Amino acid sequence: MPERVDFRFGYSSLSLEVPPFFIDFEKRSFKSILVRKGAPSPDDQRVLFYIYVTRSRQVEKLLALKSVHPDIFIPKEIEARSSGTGASLEVARFLDSVLRLEETWPYGGNGVWCRRFGSFTLHMVLIIGEGRWTIRPAVSKEGLEGFGVEIPVDLKLVEDLKGKLREDELEEIHDHITNQHFHLKVESLQRYIELAKKWDYYFSTAETWKQTVQIP
Repeated sequence: MPERVDFRFGYSSLSLEVPPFFIDFEKRSFKSILVRKGAPSPDDQRVLFYIYVTRSRQVEKLLALKSVHPDIFIPKEIEARSSGTGASLEVARFLDSVLRLEETWPYGGNGVWCRRFGSFTLHMVLIIGEGRWTIRPAVSKEGLEGFGVEIPVDLKLVEDLKGKLREDELEEIHDHITNQHFHLKVESLQRYIELAKKWDYYFSTAETWKQTVQIP
């Protein structure tokens, strides 16, 4: 069976943020387990990634995260939503879990955690939108410019996004029934954040990914 790598951002109230995915090392892109035909075979040697993010007291946890990583920018409207009770046991455990996570996923600055896999680096990117935040992956490879990323887009916004992309950014689109996943090559993580905050369904529809199939 494929090796499994979990990225657990938090201690409690964890939600699987996106469908588990492989990295296509030849294309420097992601491949969701949901588009594979059949279950992974026993001799599959690839790495399967799962991203879990805490879903409770997100504002307080984000502010606590900034206390240990002051380079993270938090919009003022999010700071204003804080209940002012950030010293709770739950928030303390969240910080402790992130610090333990950084033993295997070192913090690279500006809300990005990284881990190398041979000549590839997987970047877990903190994306903060209007009143909510999440973690999304990006992949880079030595000797290649830019980053491979994937943005799940609500069906009603697909054509709008196509018109906003720069030349050569779009690599392919996968149909996931309730949304479409845009596989892109972007020049920087900042460009990825810019696109995701507007077009990722988590921000555009204010909904999390709903698991409707059995995940191994």
